[in-house]
Amino acid sequence: MTAEMNGGVLVGEVLQKQNVRFLYTLCGGHISPILVGAAQQGIRVIDVRHEATAVFAANATARLTGIPGVAAVTAGPGVTNTITALKNAQMAQSPLVLIGGSAATLLKGRGALQDINQLSLG
Repeated sequence: MTAEMNGGVLVGEVLQKQNVRFLYTLCGGHISPILVGAAQQGIRVIDVRHEATAVFAANATARLTGIPGVAAVTAGPGVTNTITALKNAQMAQSPLVLIGGSAATLLKGRGALQDINQLSLG
């Protein structure tokens, strides 16, 4: 039987090829396929209680290992809750990847759950 191919599987494969060992997250529906795909690649998914904590943990991992720290959070407020920790990692020049969930492309701008212009936050 062939495993289902989706974006989460592809993200997991890319992270594994970059030697990422940990993915920090606060679970959410928008990012569930990524969490499953990472786990399938042997990446330890660590669920925390706040999105900023996920980014602070990814930052610490990056500083300690030199391997990019990775955090994945759900769309909208999930992403906005990371701003302080993200700026902290930027100021420290840590290799960090933040993956933010998003509303379905078809639903963007139509009042979908947690649909905000995340790119304008940077």
